Amino acid sequence: MPDRVPETKPARVLRARSLPSSRPFTVAVFFSALHYMGVITTATAFILFFYEPSQLATQVIIGGMVFSALMWVIAFFKRRSAHCPLCKGTPLINSGALAHSRATRIFPFNHGVSATLSIIATQTFRCMYCGSDFDLLKTPSHLRGARDEHSGEQ
Repeated sequence: MPDRVPETKPARVLRARSLPSSRPFTVAVFFSALHYMGVITTATAFILFFYEPSQLATQVIIGGMVFSALMWVIAFFKRRSAHCPLCKGTPLINSGALAHSRATRIFPFNHGVSATLSIIATQTFRCMYCGSDFDLLKTPSHLRGARDEHSGEQ
């Protein structure tokens, strides 16, 4: 009698959920992207200043630092107001709570910055507290039904 091979279950495909309102995440990521651009501009001005010191490079360094600091403050409050619809956590800011086992992060950044970069690159993120995947471009289910009804009327 041949050995029985245990049946394996097919891998469960996890689909990203929609957000009831992606606006808080979009606004938070917009200001975070402005902050990152300010940091990159300031770093570039520092490098150019060391190659060839000039008054313009100094002004760009100071302006970049002020702009970056201002955008960081705005982005911080916007990221803090973006809440996960399932666990009510703040997935764009680390609160010090234990991260979910499925939470992902990009080394050397923390989970919040990784989620922000993920939204910038792919418009998706994984909540660091509940481990659920979310897609900012996916239409919420309560709006999908309304759109189907309106398209049938035409």
